[in-house]
Amino acid sequence: MHITNEQLNFNDLMFNIGSQNQVADTQSSSTKPLIIAIVGPTCTKKSDLAIQLAKKYPFEIISADSRLVYKYMDIGTSKPSTEERQLIPHHMIDIIEPGKDYSVGLYKKEAEREINDLLAKKKTPLFVGGTGLYLNSVLLGLSIPEVKADLSFRRQLKNFTQEELYQNLKEMDPKATDIIHKNDNFRTIRALEIIYKTNKLYSRLRVTREPPYNVIWIGLTYKDKDSHRAEIQKRTEKFCSNGFIDEVQYLIDKYGELDLFKNTIGYCEVIDFLKNRIDKNKMLEKITVSTKQLAKRQMTWFRVNKKINWIFWDNYNLEEALSLTEELSLANTSIVSSS
Repeated sequence: MHITNEQLNFNDLMFNIGSQNQVADTQSSSTKPLIIAIVGPTCTKKSDLAIQLAKKYPFEIISADSRLVYKYMDIGTSKPSTEERQLIPHHMIDIIEPGKDYSVGLYKKEAEREINDLLAKKKTPLFVGGTGLYLNSVLLGLSIPEVKADLSFRRQLKNFTQEELYQNLKEMDPKATDIIHKNDNFRTIRALEIIYKTNKLYSRLRVTREPPYNVIWIGLTYKDKDSHRAEIQKRTEKFCSNGFIDEVQYLIDKYGELDLFKNTIGYCEVIDFLKNRIDKNKMLEKITVSTKQLAKRQMTWFRVNKKINWIFWDNYNLEEALSLTEELSLANTSIVSSS
């Protein structure tokens, strides 16, 4: 099925395709403010390492996770605990209610404000997370236009399957499908929405500019996929023993079955369990499988960034990883000597 021009007028769109403007930044990396970024796929102890690092140095943590921005989505997102956030200041967490729209453009604007505030306090921003698009928008200078959500347009898109939407995006803007996974319904819809609202190709609106930061990238992952899967399964079981099912019940009682919940791993599976569509064992299995698939997609993002220094949990414990992180990122800065 194709989206017809009677419904969306896609065939009448006139694309104003201009060349990308590359803005050179002549600042040398040594004079740019330092930012540390601890990145990697889900369930790789990024927060654990970041907190240990921030205990030793004048760092404050800026979350780069597309779900941690939402209030009340705590257990299923592995949100840092209240105690951890009291110990080390965290930013870009719990800033919006579920049900409200939040975009990459808005994240970029607010995260850059947090960076400036921290630098003014002589603090080093420590980015932590696995949402590649959020990280790239701020730390790699990726700029995406801020386009307000069009609810009427989105309602029309609900008549189509993800496969149909993705095929339409591929026909209109093939390069967009190079950077959006075929199963990513949220970003597929967002790309179509931006094309529809701006009359321009989504892929051409993504402009990369040289950011004014010296970013030191630390990546955490596993070489052995079975080890990673075992950690994911262990964390999934821990979620449910810590009240995750009650958390999801509270959220759907308060907000209803939002698309946000249906499109978030863990939450959608628990909703199916609560609706008696699957049993608990099947729920746990589906969360584990979906989380592993997410990790694979995240690594696709991170492999593109050749500046990431990878640390593999197969080879290091937390204390050793902390020492290696200090070696990789701090040895030649003034932070160590002044701490």
